[in-house]
Amino acid sequence: MELNMPRITAFLCCAQIQQDVMSKNYDLRGIFQGFSPPQYPWGVEFLTFTRFSFEGRGEFQVDITLCDEKGAKVQDSQPRKIVFNGDLPSHDLITAWRVMVPAAGAYSLKAFSNNLCLGECRLICR
Repeated sequence: MELNMPRITAFLCCAQIQQDVMSKNYDLRGIFQGFSPPQYPWGVEFLTFTRFSFEGRGEFQVDITLCDEKGAKVQDSQPRKIVFNGDLPSHDLITAWRVMVPAAGAYSLKAFSNNLCLGECRLICR
């Protein structure tokens, strides 16, 4: 059974994201998969870039959640609304994060809409 929900086609962690004013193209800089800080707990700031695809019209509330390796919630983003009006089949969501990582381990950033996980991006903290 296929749900009438958007699909994630890209989910990346970046140090910096810039958008060209004229072309609307993104420049993703410092794409990474994890951290190696000198000590824990460690405060970090980064951005996530998520591209959603959906054919047709629809409005969805999306939250990005950082979870530890046991699946426990570490932090949530503010819920954001994405709207597909039928013209373009994709929508991009950029989320700025300021997180206190408590310890080394594997973490996941998960995108949720209507309490359904649409996809995830893993972070490894050594």
